[in-house]
Formats: sequence, C-alpha cells, structure tokens
Amino acid sequence: MYSPVSHATMSDPWYGTSGPRDAQIVLVGESWGAAEADQRLPFVGESGKELTRILADAGISRNQVFFTNCFAAQPPGNEAWRFFNKRGETKWRGLNPTPWVKSELDRLYHQLREVGPKVVIAAGNYALWALTGEAHVSFSSESTGDGATVLVPSGIMSWRGSMLESNVLEKSIKLIPIIHPAGILRAWYQRAVTVHDLSTRIPLALSGDWRPTPPPNIVHLPSFELADHILGQWLIHCASGNELRLSHDIETSRGNITCMAFADGPYRNGSTALVIPLVRPERSGGFGNFWNPKEEFSLVRTMRLLLGHPNVRIEGQNYNYDTQWIERDWGIRPNLDFDTMLAHHLLWPGTPKGLDYLASLYNHYYWYWKDDNKEWDVKVGGWEAHLRYNAEDALRTYECATELRAQIVAQGFTELWAIEKAKNEMALEMMRRGVRIDRARRAEMGFHLSHEKQRINQWLAKIIPQDLITSSEFAPKNSKKPWWDSGKQQKDLFYRILGFPAKRNRKTGNETLDAEALERLRKDIPWAARLWDALELQRSIGVFHNTFIGAELEPDGRMKCSFNTAGTETFRWSSSTNAFWRGTNLQNIPKGEERD
Repeated sequence: MYSPVSHATMSDPWYGTSGPRDAQIVLVGESWGAAEADQRLPFVGESGKELTRILADAGISRNQVFFTNCFAAQPPGNEAWRFFNKRGETKWRGLNPTPWVKSELDRLYHQLREVGPKVVIAAGNYALWALTGEAHVSFSSESTGDGATVLVPSGIMSWRGSMLESNVLEKSIKLIPIIHPAGILRAWYQRAVTVHDLSTRIPLALSGDWRPTPPPNIVHLPSFELADHILGQWLIHCASGNELRLSHDIETSRGNITCMAFADGPYRNGSTALVIPLVRPERSGGFGNFWNPKEEFSLVRTMRLLLGHPNVRIEGQNYNYDTQWIERDWGIRPNLDFDTMLAHHLLWPGTPKGLDYLASLYNHYYWYWKDDNKEWDVKVGGWEAHLRYNAEDALRTYECATELRAQIVAQGFTELWAIEKAKNEMALEMMRRGVRIDRARRAEMGFHLSHEKQRINQWLAKIIPQDLITSSEFAPKNSKKPWWDSGKQQKDLFYRILGFPAKRNRKTGNETLDAEALERLRKDIPWAARLWDALELQRSIGVFHNTFIGAELEPDGRMKCSFNTAGTETFRWSSSTNAFWRGTNLQNIPKGEERD
C-alpha cells in the first residue's frame, strides 16, 4: 500500500490544520485533495469552499471551527483506502492500517486532547471510523492492482445527523457525523439534509442538551400485572371521552408477530413506551408462548379494544403493513389516524421515507438505531434488544407524527392530506379484497411457458453441449444444474472457456451476466446474436413464470398484493407482494408483446 512522506510528526502535531486551537467545534475530514496538498491546509479546495457555505447556512462561522483530517496527505486517486494494507494483514479497529496511518490517527487524537472541543463533526466514512465504533467495515470492490482487495469503512449515510459520543479519548466528546462535502458535490440533493444536521445538532451540543434527562419510560419485559395496568389506564382515559394518541408498531419473524409496542409520547421524559411480547424465543430456534393462555387472552382483548376505540388515534409508519398482520391474527382493523411515511411523502416527495430518515429530521434527540435489530437471531440472544428496538420505533414514530401534523397545517396541505388518507384507505381495501384469478387459465399459461423454455434449453444444449463445461477445469463440483440454468457455469463458459470479454457490475465490480452485460456482449460478439437472444428469452420466461404465473394465491384463490400510495415521487402507486410474501407486483405485468 501507498505510504506518503509526511511532515506530520508528534513534534509538529498541528501540521495540516487550521482554525483556533481553543475552538468549541472541531471538524475532522478524511484526507487531502489536490488543493489541500498544494497549500498544506484542510478544506481549501472546491469541497472546502462548499463546506464554508454549508456551515454559514447552518449558522456557523468558519472562524469558530478547528479543521483537521484523519490523514494529512493526498492519497493516489483521492482514494483513502490506498493508505491501508492489503486484505489478510493485521487488523486494527476492523481495518488494515499501515504504521503511517496509525501515526496519523495518534496525531489526530493528540489534537483533540489539546483543543478540548465541546463537539466534533466527523465528515465522511473514515472520520466516522476513526472517531467512533459505529462504522461498518466491508471489502471494497476496488482492486489494488494485483487482484487483492482492501477493507473500507462505510455507514455515513445511515449515521449522518446522529448525536453520538466519540470513544477514542479518555474523556468522551459529543460527535455528529455528516456527509463529506466532496460527496455533496457529487450528490447535491444531500446538501439540504447536511445543513439541517448541523443547524439542529450543533446548538444542542454546545448547550449540553444531548440526551433526554430523565429518559422516556421504556417497559420492554413487563409482568402481566404491569402490562395490564398500563393498557388499562390508557383504555380508561379514552373510555372517559378523552382523545388518546398512541403510536403503534409491530415486529414480525417467521410468520409471527413477535411483539408490539405502544408509545404515548415522544422520545423524552414523561413518555411511556410499552412493549408486549407475544412469543418467547426457544433454544431450538423456534418460538413458544410468552404468556399463559389466560394472560394472553386478557392482554389481547384489551389491545383489540384500544386499537379499535373511536377515541384512540393510532399513529404508525407504513402502517398498512402492520394492519395486514393485525387483521389476519386478531380480526380487527386498527383505527389509524396518521401515517408518518405517507405524510412525509406528501410534504417532501422523492426523499427517503424510512423511519430512521424521518426521525433524523423530526426528532429532537436522534441517533441511528436501525442496526440494533438487524438479523437478530433467537438462538444467540438479542431478544431484549429486539424488544427495546420495538419500543424505540414507537417513540420515534410518535414524535415524527407530532411534527409532521404541524408541518401539514403550516404548509397549507390539510386538504391534500385528506385526499392522501382517502387514497390509503382505498389501497387497503384493494389489498383486503384481492383480485380473482382464473386458475385454469393460469395453469394453461404455465404449461405453455414451461414448454417454450424447454424448447430453448434444448437448442442451447445443442449449440453448446454440457460436456464443454464438465470436461474443463471449471467443471462444477456439486451443482447438478446444466450450464443454461447456472449463472456461475455461464460466467465460466463465456469468460474463461470461450474467452469472451468479461463484464463487471458497475456498482460492485464483480463479474456479471445480467441484462446489461448481455447487451454489451451482443455488441462485442455480434456473431453470437442468436445465443444472446435465446438466453434473454429464457430468462424472461423464467421471470414471468416465477413472478406472475407462479405467484402464491390466498386460500380463497384470490391474488392479494400490497399497494403503496407513497411508492413514487410522482405519486404513482407501487405494488408488491403482501406482508406474507404472497401475491406479486400487479402493476407492471408485461403484455408479452415486447419481442416479435
């Protein structure tokens, strides 16, 4: 790996920095660009100039900030991963740093000790990695030139705007990750959210308002008596003629609702989030009962009354998903009043609609939490984290709903919001009713498609016999599939045995034979046009059969799909399988007339 000659030593710890050395705000970037390398100063190139404007728009003067970088040098190609060792060498903080990289980080940590800021702004993935334990680490698709790969940090798009604590010094420092200004120049739509992150979080850090004190009351493993009491108090409140707003969220796994959470306020003191576990994980990997039959009957009865009570205003995020499960298991339709995903889509179409993104905009206290529940495994623990994650979702949803309701009124969208709610009700009814399917006709179509695919496969076997693969050094060891049904065998056949120019995925850099690759091969190897046509048609038949003809029906023989009224920025609906992976995308069924 590349190790630059640098003047940055512990005897000159301020090399490559700028700004007051007693600043309350420190901004840490990744490495130098060309302008920075020329002037030996941070953030003086085009991205630095844009950073100055971003800070000004957030109410921060550049004179208030001490600027530095993880690495006081410019990497080849402006790719910081080139400072690191190849894959397989000793790891530190999840990556493979060279001794020079470690010395640069020691210099950075020394600067932070000396400056003693109230808050650090970490710009980009390497700053997130160097200053927290939150960065994801994965292998880069980039090659070092000799076929080796390197580990690189990622995650800034998830963690941006989070109110974190840096853990690299003896004393923790408040830290906010932001998208690097060079990244903003490449993706201008990220600028507004970066201004928001700085303008909302930095004043909180400087004033010491970084966590709710006391925190909300999260009850995630309640006794029956406590769960019954909290639910009962809510029910008494609304039964007395009072309106009650409750956010509601469910978690599902393996065909079960594992738990559901209610919250009666935002992520602040005074709010209660109650999680009702509905199953208990077992060592076998399955689920058992969490409550005895009498307790479960009582709690479910109370929750059904709450969800359907006319004085209860249920708030949810993408709540049509939750509704499908509740209708299936409990036979009721919750009294949904406000869906945060739909409201945000109405106000800001084309922007992300996930709850984490909404919370980063509308929550007073925010830090990314969605990885807390990622691929949790009942066999290895994580059950309590799963329940707390459910509570977090409910608290975040409540606060998002409060702010979004105010925004709808402030922006004069009240009438449009009523229309969106009506559209959502229509979509839910369509999802509930489904579409009647002529199963005899569907079976006939499936037969014809299978026959046509078999005819194409016979032609492919005649043109390129399977023996060409099995007699080569690339013969499959365990696969019993023929080459025309195996993606790996096809890549070996075309790229290694026949020597056609290999095509790579634009994003991952991996070898591919996807639709784009076939089109490029069609141009490079035009004499094999019939072969490319046959493979394309074979794949199209397979996709059509699996996606539409083979889509699973409901027990009553109808096709029930999900319809999302917030699916596109143009407000065109989108369609997909339902919450139980049955149905399909009914909106984009090919006519079968695309090719002669």
